[in-house]
Amino acid sequence: MNRAPRRRRHIPPHRHQRGTRTAALAAATSVLTGALTIVAPLAVAAPCDVWPPVGTGGGSGSSSSGGGSPAAPSQPAPPAVPWNNGASGYIPILQGRTTTVELLTGRTSPNNTVDRFGITGTDLGILWTNGGAGGKNQVHMALGDTMGDCDGDAQWRSNILFRSSDTTLSNGMRIDDAPMEAPGLAASILPRSGLPGETTVIPTAGVAVGQTQYLRYMSVETWGDPGEWTTNYSALARSTDNGTTWTPVSGTARTGTGNLALPGNLGAAHSAHAAAQMSAFLQDRGYVYEYLTPSGRNGSAILARVPAAGIENMGAYEFWTESGWASDRNAAKVVLDGQVSELSISWSGHLNRYIALYTDQSNNVVMRQALTPEGPWSGKDILLSYDHLPTLYGAFAHPWSPAIQSNGKDLYFTLSTWDAYNVFLMKSDLSELAPRTPGSETSRARVADDSWTRDTPDPADTGETVLVDRIPIPEA
Repeated sequence: MNRAPRRRRHIPPHRHQRGTRTAALAAATSVLTGALTIVAPLAVAAPCDVWPPVGTGGGSGSSSSGGGSPAAPSQPAPPAVPWNNGASGYIPILQGRTTTVELLTGRTSPNNTVDRFGITGTDLGILWTNGGAGGKNQVHMALGDTMGDCDGDAQWRSNILFRSSDTTLSNGMRIDDAPMEAPGLAASILPRSGLPGETTVIPTAGVAVGQTQYLRYMSVETWGDPGEWTTNYSALARSTDNGTTWTPVSGTARTGTGNLALPGNLGAAHSAHAAAQMSAFLQDRGYVYEYLTPSGRNGSAILARVPAAGIENMGAYEFWTESGWASDRNAAKVVLDGQVSELSISWSGHLNRYIALYTDQSNNVVMRQALTPEGPWSGKDILLSYDHLPTLYGAFAHPWSPAIQSNGKDLYFTLSTWDAYNVFLMKSDLSELAPRTPGSETSRARVADDSWTRDTPDPADTGETVLVDRIPIPEA
């Protein structure tokens, strides 16, 4: 069922009124969710209050709402960060197939991101392994527009990067460090230009080729209606020092519909390709596969691939056409249909299949399966329902999840919410999903058994996941 789009950082209905929670309740919820960790607030300074920048049409597009219904009438721009409008967000306490592990960023996070990195609010949490760069096996986590405690917008950063070597995700994900611009202040790894026509720069996908890190990022011209924004271009950036410093890769820009001229360090655009402004990477059998969607949250995904060693050579990319691979991007056919928002793709050792996670047109976090990177992809399993968390967006699988690395059943993924404007670590038990029977690995035909093609029921309706409580995140 299509639902009307929510405005950014919308306060969900029936949330608890802010106030003192009892120690007994906190203890009870910790028992219900296993290792859920909630700590006391860590800082008391006021958040940034010059946000969004004047004339940009709203707050962070990486935190705007989706939905397939017509856009709501224009509303005033949202305030600085959620705490300024009386909504600090909440921690969802869930039982069943999907549960909340912890709040990864912001006030009350065990990672102490306020004091360590100057971060009170951020989003996304795009994850990939670093290939052992710098002699360390780590997972990198790229984040979008990031706020801190400051005067004016001095601590608004368009993006940051965390590094983590934590392999025990059942009790949370500890952050090792981040590239820093000053003590207690994480750096923007791809700073915005500050030029008219560019509001911000947001990462959309990351991958390591050998020990070299690559990020796909988009230059956002303006935020539009909920779930919509205009991009100037998408481009690759490279890091050879484990993510500390980044250099845009000349010749890799795909231009969007914005009007900003490309910065000089990107050289000439490779192509005008509005259908390929946001990405998800999958590294598999010598190739880097790049799933591509338009800017915003209302497009379907096409697929390109390139030999991993040639990731910077845009002329070496091939596109899936349904009948094979071709160099003509205009011949590309949709591989993931419907509205595909903030996509991540992984191989699951547990399912022995590829899995896709994204937010769909009903604002559910869904998972689909395939035997090959190009599909055909199965119907949708809802991992987290809009009915349980109306403010959710983004779902990025953790590459060290047992369900990815081995035959373990647990899939961990990051998730953001508009009202908390921070990142959570979630867990889904894939052994509780209904089995799906695919067709032949060599056949493109869909099978008569509809277990492969059907969408399974919403776990909020079946009771497979239950919302037990909502714990307000304490204000500063």
